[in-house]
Amino acid sequence: MPNVTELKSIGDLQGKNAVLLFGKTRAGKSTFINDAYEEKVVESTEKLTSDTNEISYVNEPIRVDDHDVFLVDTVGLGGSGDDHDRLSFAWKWLSIFHTGKDRKTSLEPTVKGILYFIDIADGAINEDNIRNLETFKALVGEEVLESVVFVTTKWATYAEPQNRKRHEKNFVGWGEKIREFFPRVSILRLDDTTGRLDEDDLNELSSTERTEKEREYHNNAMRVLRQLLTKTATQPILVQREMRNSPLLTTVLKTTTLGRKTLMDLLKDLERTIGYNSKTI
Repeated sequence: MPNVTELKSIGDLQGKNAVLLFGKTRAGKSTFINDAYEEKVVESTEKLTSDTNEISYVNEPIRVDDHDVFLVDTVGLGGSGDDHDRLSFAWKWLSIFHTGKDRKTSLEPTVKGILYFIDIADGAINEDNIRNLETFKALVGEEVLESVVFVTTKWATYAEPQNRKRHEKNFVGWGEKIREFFPRVSILRLDDTTGRLDEDDLNELSSTERTEKEREYHNNAMRVLRQLLTKTATQPILVQREMRNSPLLTTVLKTTTLGRKTLMDLLKDLERTIGYNSKTI
C-alpha cells in the first residue's frame, strides 16, 4: 500500500523518475496525488489551516504508460500561512539537494517533471503570487521549463455561470503573468469539464455515482501526468546543479540563485517593516 515518506535527500530518489508538485496550501497538490492513486495516500488540506511542514514522496511509484513515477508533495509556497515562509521553503530544498563533499552523486535529471498548482479561484496576481513565481524560477531554472506544467484546479462547471465567468477571467490573467516568467510552459485545466465536489458532497452520492465521479478525477490526474511526461527533463533543475558546487550548507544562501533570491525577499520585507514602524512611532 502506498504511503508518504519524508524526502531527506535527493539521493533517496536517485535513479527514479520524480515529479515535483508545487503550489500554495489547498491548491490541490495532495488531492491530485489521491486522485492519481485512486485512494487516500495523503491527508487533504481542503479544510485545514495548514499542511505538512515536510517535503515527502509516495514510496510506491504510479504507472503512467511506460513510466514508473514517484510523486513528491511539497510544503505550501509563500502566502499559504505564517508557517510557510520562503526562507523555510528555500532551506528545505537546499538541504535536500546538498551533497556535501560527495561529488559522486550523479547529475542525471532525477526530477523528470514539475507541476505547479493554482486554485483558479485565486485571481489575485498580487505580490505574494509574483514572489512565488520568482522563487519557483530560482529553484528550477530556465533549462527545464519545457518539463514544467502549470495546473489550474477547482473549476466551476458551466452550471455555475457567474463563477465560471470569473474563473475564465482568472485563467487569462494567470496565463499572461505565467508566460512573462516562463514563455515555454504549458498551462492546463485540471477539472474544468468535471468540476470538483468536496468530501461532504461526495458522501451524499450513491456508491455508483461516487465511483463514477472518482474515476473522472483519476482520469483528470492521469491526463495531466501524461501531458507532463511527453517532454521529460534532460538535465537537472537549477538548484541541483548549483548545490553540486556548494559543499558547505552554511554558505548556500549566498552561493545559489534560490538562496540569493530568498535573502533579497527577506531584506525587502525588513525594509518595509522598518519603514512602516518608523511612520507609526
